[in-house]
Amino acid sequence: MQQTPIDERLAELQQAKVIEIVYYAAGAGEKAFDLARSAVLFAEQVISMIESASPLPTPIACQEGCYFCCCNQVELTAPEVLLLGHYVDGHFEEAKKEALLTALRRSLDLQAGKSKKEIARIRPSCPLLQDGKCLVYPARPLVCRSMHSLDAGLCGTGYKKRDLTSPPFYAHRHEVYFSISHGLLAGCRAVGCQSGPLELARGLLDYFTQPQPVERWLQGEKVFTA
Repeated sequence: MQQTPIDERLAELQQAKVIEIVYYAAGAGEKAFDLARSAVLFAEQVISMIESASPLPTPIACQEGCYFCCCNQVELTAPEVLLLGHYVDGHFEEAKKEALLTALRRSLDLQAGKSKKEIARIRPSCPLLQDGKCLVYPARPLVCRSMHSLDAGLCGTGYKKRDLTSPPFYAHRHEVYFSISHGLLAGCRAVGCQSGPLELARGLLDYFTQPQPVERWLQGEKVFTA
């Protein structure tokens, strides 16, 4: 797949939002989580405006239980990891959380010693996927929100054949989400906080095994393994 172009204006607006939240918003914990929330809200607003002005000619084929795009490598920003961890803390019982930690470690073991290309060919299932459904769907990262297809059949065929060719999709959705993710990274760097990109399993495991990850991250400490 060709590299997704970045809309610098969208990136700059999100970067400014990060700076505003970090320097002026109240409440340390919520401040950290609001960084990712603001990015999601901004992306959804932009996409809604685009698609209201120009309705999609072909409906998006994705439906609940369709998980083929969840069998990929996921890279995300530090604020998104913090929001994921916060969501798990608030919605998972202890046994479910322990099962997740096991799945995260299993995912890292599978990736160990392999290049990104080799991992991509394996098409490993996301450790947050269970019975074909995302366990953290309301808090899922920007890159996951960007994923969609106009032909679910091609997704299934590609998954079975371990074919990395992308099915047809709407380029504007990818551009919006990736541009805002770019701005989120830049904003974190601007305020002196660890940014990323981070690998999902590694980042989330760090969240649950590092002491006071939210507070330390806001103070500019390195919390996550790059």
